Amino acid sequence: MKLDQTIQQVLEKLPLQLQSEVLDYVLYLEQKAGKQSSTDSERRKSLTSALEKAAAMNPYAKVDPVAWVREQRDERALPGRE
Repeated sequence: MKLDQTIQQVLEKLPLQLQSEVLDYVLYLEQKAGKQSSTDSERRKSLTSALEKAAAMNPYAKVDPVAWVREQRDERALPGRE
């Protein structure tokens, strides 16, 4: 027996009030699924836009990576070498 047939059989045995509650819940799940996918889509678009803007600004263009590493190493003492 398929899942939809099983659900229908169980639903038919419920009192009318509970059937309406099941319907409300199903409609809620449909709405939630639709809202979630659009929200995810909007988040992806927003993140993509922000990353494209950050890449266009090229904030690390003036940073010399070798000098930066040396600066980071100078700021802290190595364990056991103080």
